[in-house]
Amino acid sequence: MKAYKFGIFVGVLGLVLSSSALAQDQGGRQNPGKETPEQKKDREQKQRIMDAVSAYKAGNVDGAKKSFEALYLEVPDNVDVLAWLGFIYLRTGESVKAVPLLEKAGKLRPKDLEVQTNLGNSYLESAQFDKAIEQFNVVAGLSPTMSEPQYNLGTLYLKKKDYPKAIAAFTRANQLKANDAFTLNNLGVAYEGSRNLTDAATCFKKAADLRPDNKTFCRNAGFTLAQVQKQSEAIPYLERTVKADPDDVMAAMALAESYAVLGKKTDSLRIYEAIKAKKNDDAEFMFNLGVMRAAQGNSQGAEEAYRRALEIDGSDIDTLNNLGILLFKKGDFEGARTMFDKLVGINPSSIEAKVNLAAASSKSGDNETAIQLWKEIIRKDGRRASVRLDLANAMWAAGDQDGAKYHYSEVLKSNPKNAAALNGIGMYHLLRSNLPVAEQNFRAAIQGDAKFTPAYNNLAITLERLNKKAQAILLLERAAKINPSDEDVRKNLERMKASG
Repeated sequence: MKAYKFGIFVGVLGLVLSSSALAQDQGGRQNPGKETPEQKKDREQKQRIMDAVSAYKAGNVDGAKKSFEALYLEVPDNVDVLAWLGFIYLRTGESVKAVPLLEKAGKLRPKDLEVQTNLGNSYLESAQFDKAIEQFNVVAGLSPTMSEPQYNLGTLYLKKKDYPKAIAAFTRANQLKANDAFTLNNLGVAYEGSRNLTDAATCFKKAADLRPDNKTFCRNAGFTLAQVQKQSEAIPYLERTVKADPDDVMAAMALAESYAVLGKKTDSLRIYEAIKAKKNDDAEFMFNLGVMRAAQGNSQGAEEAYRRALEIDGSDIDTLNNLGILLFKKGDFEGARTMFDKLVGINPSSIEAKVNLAAASSKSGDNETAIQLWKEIIRKDGRRASVRLDLANAMWAAGDQDGAKYHYSEVLKSNPKNAAALNGIGMYHLLRSNLPVAEQNFRAAIQGDAKFTPAYNNLAITLERLNKKAQAILLLERAAKINPSDEDVRKNLERMKASG
């Protein structure tokens, strides 16, 4: 079966955004007398800021943004306005606008954790990753016990594919906040990026166990466990993934493959059949479906799958080969010959393809083509005894007994007890009435393979000619018990018994 390559879904999780708190009143002691114009203006601005914050908290984000934008035009250096407007821009996807405001607010409030965090987020969202890393290191320094800055650093290192630093950051985040599923999942992604699939699988598994309802975590655990050859552990996570999302074809295929590895072919085929309609245009999928159907004894279904695979990709050598073998086994030798002929055309250096084409040609009645193919194969690899025997048998049938004898003899050089070759040499001498030598070879063939009934049949004919009919009949009776379907044995036994 062709191997599938299953990709791990790498989801970088969103960062936590936090709003800036309003600064405490920095003004001096108020005049208990009449309010001055400046004090009135300051009071009104503070009220407008508080009203804008209230609007945001009530869910009126657009209204809050417009209010802060108006305030910014009036008081561009007000830290509360800078911090809040930058934050709102960040929440509305306008990170480019957020950056300069939060940079300014950050300088005015260098120790404000929320402002510094939002500045880091604005760098991240505007793809200024190096600045974001620098900024979250600042945040980590302000709050060494918080896991979020380390989590964010890990996410940034993932984006930069700096997996060792991502592993270190997520590990610190996990130490500061143990058993956080999102941290463990992303730590798994980092391990996977560094090609440490064993530790990646451990992290994904922990994340999925903490959040069994999260499809991504289950998917990551299932795929990675399967990759490290822990299919029995992978299956529950993949089953959970497929149940959560029946349209996740890749997860279904991973599940089917895991079943197959564990020998659960029925379960594997059930999954394949369930997603067949969605993969009807995938040649590799249809090929694998054919393989599994054939393994379950569904030859017709296998043939349909292979033919569909060839409709999609008519040059796939595995599909041509499997369909050719299937057709040969069911007796459609012409169909098999067509498949193997295409296969040889696509892959002319394949000896196996030529072996199969020769066999199909011979069964189709084209001995001439079969003989030429077998000769070509033998010239390239003379050690193929089965090919030599097929060639010798075909040459014998074509009337070239001397050529056949040569190849039978070549087989016996490397395997002196080969029953088929000994039988062939015996036939050569029987044809020339050299009966003692023929008898010797047929008996040697039976010694070499006690179930090779053609040697029994030919030895019986030899004994009959030597006037040993009783022995010949006993031999044929033994052969009939060994292989009741051997027609030559049955006919000769009936003939000899009838002749008295």
